[in-house]
Amino acid sequence: MTLLKTYFNSIIKPKLLMKIIPKRRKNKSKRKLKSTPIKIRRVSTKRVFVGKGDLKHTNDKVILTFYIYSTEGMVLSRTYKKLSKGLFYPRNRLKETVMWNREKKIITYNRIFSFYEYLVLRSHYYWYISHITFITTKINKALTLINTYYEDLTNLVQINVLTENEKYMMFNDKVESFRVLTYPNYSVYLYKVAENYKKEWYKYIYLLKTYKLKFTNYYISKLNSLVNNMYGKKVVFNIVNLKEMHLNSDIYTQAVALKLRNKNNKLYKVLKSSLRKIKVKPVNKIDERRVGVRRNKPFLIDRVRNNLISSMLRNDNDKGYLSNLLLDFFPTVNKLYVNIITHWYNRWYPTPLSYYLKRRLKHMYLRGIRVEAKGRLTRRATASRSVFKMRYKGGLKNIESSFRGWSAIMLRGIVKSNVQYSLASSNRANGAFGVKGWVSSK
Repeated sequence: MTLLKTYFNSIIKPKLLMKIIPKRRKNKSKRKLKSTPIKIRRVSTKRVFVGKGDLKHTNDKVILTFYIYSTEGMVLSRTYKKLSKGLFYPRNRLKETVMWNREKKIITYNRIFSFYEYLVLRSHYYWYISHITFITTKINKALTLINTYYEDLTNLVQINVLTENEKYMMFNDKVESFRVLTYPNYSVYLYKVAENYKKEWYKYIYLLKTYKLKFTNYYISKLNSLVNNMYGKKVVFNIVNLKEMHLNSDIYTQAVALKLRNKNNKLYKVLKSSLRKIKVKPVNKIDERRVGVRRNKPFLIDRVRNNLISSMLRNDNDKGYLSNLLLDFFPTVNKLYVNIITHWYNRWYPTPLSYYLKRRLKHMYLRGIRVEAKGRLTRRATASRSVFKMRYKGGLKNIESSFRGWSAIMLRGIVKSNVQYSLASSNRANGAFGVKGWVSSK
């Protein structure tokens, strides 16, 4: 897993970004882009979190399934979309506010200039005119220098130091050095201004494309060759990109431990904020117990008319993607019907196979989450005391076994089928600490 973490958290070399980062106009010097130090990169949250993988060995290959949560990709895509909307599709009208600070006029705007608003600014035309006057003065100075140089060459020819051919060759070389000083066209100048204004946007396009290259087959094949040598056989990667951090307990504990490495962050606030955006559906214990009692006479029954797959499908008015996929293999089929029995009616309803299978799957919804932190987490510069804090949301009990009274399986002896547990350890200046995380489903 260390190899996977270093691969997904690899950064772009700073020399590749020097061409697209704009220069500063005031100092007229190149912006120096330094690589981020390793110490800062390790504590940065803009990274790719990699959870522990699951290995499945066969005779000829190893199937490695692991989860990733990329805050780096989220930040890049969010910034790129924000810049694109601001440059090309602004929603609000541009409004300016004028403020005075010590008899100095300060103008601020409610948003950035769009691409077309920036090009029609008067400051570009004023700067263009001032630039032309600056060039004309330079051209006049260059003409005087060329005239004096030509007179000097003619004097050398008269005293037989140079020939006429050498004179014209040297004069042409001198004129070539001054040909750069020409009058610029205003349309050409506006094109350069537009390209300079879009350099920040180009930069994020480049960063986003280089980030996505990590997940292409060409680059993963380079990593695959290294892992193949470690296991001695072919390795197949199954990468699951998570949209939420708490969907994997190992990634969740890594993120909390990373936040706690900063001694300025308070322990209780970090644990509380990590659960703030997590939504857990409340469970009514009384209703769940009633479902367990009515197991022989359930309130809602899903019955398939035939247990053969070929009888579950039909090609009329069935828009399920799984049904359409299986239709190629079983062309002569009927539709899947679900018998819904309530207190008021008993009817058969046609339904797609995908919807039927989703209703039968278990552990699809979040049941609860719990996080514990223990260790040298005091803000004082002393390691004389250990701190323990715990926060939770929802519960970790298995609904089928605890409330409904149904039998539930256990994984590997003691591991529950609905709970995922992980432990992340780290250290600070005061000492070491650990973070435990539980994520349960129903």
